[in-house]
Amino acid sequence: MRLTFLPLVLLTACAHAPEPTGPPLSESEKAEAARLLSIAEVDGARMTDEAARRALVRLASQQKCPCPEVEGTLGECVDRKGSCIRAPFAVRAIVRAVDRGEKEGVVSERLLERFGPREPEEIDIREAPCRGPTDAPVTMVVFSDFQCPFCALGAKLTEAVQHAAGDRLRVCFKNWPLTQIHKKAQLAARAAVAAQLQGKFWPMHDRLFSHREELDREDLVDHAEAVGLDVARFKQDLDSDEVLRRVRADVAEADRLQLTGTPTFLINGRRMTDPKTVPDFLDWIAEAIALAKAGASSRPVR
Repeated sequence: MRLTFLPLVLLTACAHAPEPTGPPLSESEKAEAARLLSIAEVDGARMTDEAARRALVRLASQQKCPCPEVEGTLGECVDRKGSCIRAPFAVRAIVRAVDRGEKEGVVSERLLERFGPREPEEIDIREAPCRGPTDAPVTMVVFSDFQCPFCALGAKLTEAVQHAAGDRLRVCFKNWPLTQIHKKAQLAARAAVAAQLQGKFWPMHDRLFSHREELDREDLVDHAEAVGLDVARFKQDLDSDEVLRRVRADVAEADRLQLTGTPTFLINGRRMTDPKTVPDFLDWIAEAIALAKAGASSRPVR
């Protein structure tokens, strides 16, 4: 198993905005940048730097249309109304990346990761704790580790995303304790599953992440009492075969999906690859809804 953390929220490297290079934008470049921003429903006042606009125009002219059945570049197919649902989202991804000052090569790699040929994954959530409407158009599955510092940040981010997305989003949790580097993670995962058996997974989830340095067995018993569990039953379940089976099943699924680090987010089966902020998540959610309405490929969670 490869154990690579995926930094999120604002954990990407700080970067300068594109340096102004080359001559001033030509009238055609100005018009093309304005057209792309308008189609992607991005406020043009957000991108006033000429180098940034030039990068947007250049990237849109170099990237293939993100819908394989549509010929041409991104800049071409985004203008054909309805021909490629994903095209406006690809332009928005470029705008956000250029705003962050990412180099064009990095932007191209991220676009390929997000809009390339990879099919959505099928994920088994039949035993996973979930919150949000069962009929929400978007399901986000989070693979996480209670001892992982980035996962603690991810939990706060997930809460903010769910608040912003409202009834459009259901969030499901899968345990992925990275036991080679987090020695207390599996016991914490078992504690969360034991709490789930009493209908209190999410209070325990929040408690574990807010007390990430307190994950010894005695600490877990204290957490169980704090969230209102039947402590005697909790102690019994903590060491039960059923709880261990559930944790191992989640780990096996993470391995099957070839995940590379915690936390990992999958939105309607698509692995999120962008730097992760609330606007990034909301854009992915909007894209997932658009794809679902169009009947596009989306492997179901089950």
